[in-house]
Amino acid sequence: MLDIVSNIMKYRSLIGALALRDLQSRYVGTMGGALWSIIQPASTVAVFYFVFSVGFKAAAPAGSPFIMWFITGLMVWFYFNETLITITGSVTGNAHLIKKTVFPTEILPFVFITAGIVPHMIFMIFVIGMQVWYDIAFSPVRLLVVYFMLCNATLLLGLGWLFSALQVFYRDIAQALSVILNVLFWLTPIVWSMELLPENYRHLLSYNPIYYIVEGYRGLLIFPEPKLPNLAETAFFWIVTISILFFGAYIFRRLKPEFADML
Repeated sequence: MLDIVSNIMKYRSLIGALALRDLQSRYVGTMGGALWSIIQPASTVAVFYFVFSVGFKAAAPAGSPFIMWFITGLMVWFYFNETLITITGSVTGNAHLIKKTVFPTEILPFVFITAGIVPHMIFMIFVIGMQVWYDIAFSPVRLLVVYFMLCNATLLLGLGWLFSALQVFYRDIAQALSVILNVLFWLTPIVWSMELLPENYRHLLSYNPIYYIVEGYRGLLIFPEPKLPNLAETAFFWIVTISILFFGAYIFRRLKPEFADML
């Protein structure tokens, strides 16, 4: 881990440059350009909102507008889902760098975590605008949302190291991940409320680290009085996340010497 952190600090300028290149390459040759980073998620939000709010009459927990409750959860999911899928293919997708140069491959997850922050912040601007619209008062405590961004990034980093390394040897990883993420989306209270679950089963949600992050965002951004997860949930989240982080780093470093041969 110390070697990896040292390389990250050493190549921080390269991480920024590659993240900018990734953002530019996503929309190169399109007429809409960066507008697609707004149009795509906005259209998804509109469809889900119409189906669940208008069609199924879904409601948010008491004290919060459904549209804010929904968008805040979806904002977290978009960042996690899109970034993890991109990171998983980061090593195989940059074979030209790995095979021909001495390239610090462990920085690749950081590149896409950094790039993913930009569309995530666009969502955040929408949420802040809705806070003004619904007259939700600002509180310095709400700035702790940055902590939950760090939670998301740390979880992505550990999973990214693990899956991107395994993807080099087992190309089915990316396909299986898409299926797993689809299931995880519906297991996480993003478009449905936790209150729909029988009370005896609600504790099972605490085993889902994405649930911790989603509820953290919602607690800070959508209620008149900010709410934070309890210490037990926080401790469990970090035990799981740090375990994934170290395991992912270990697997990545063990498999890294074989990348060039396999690619």
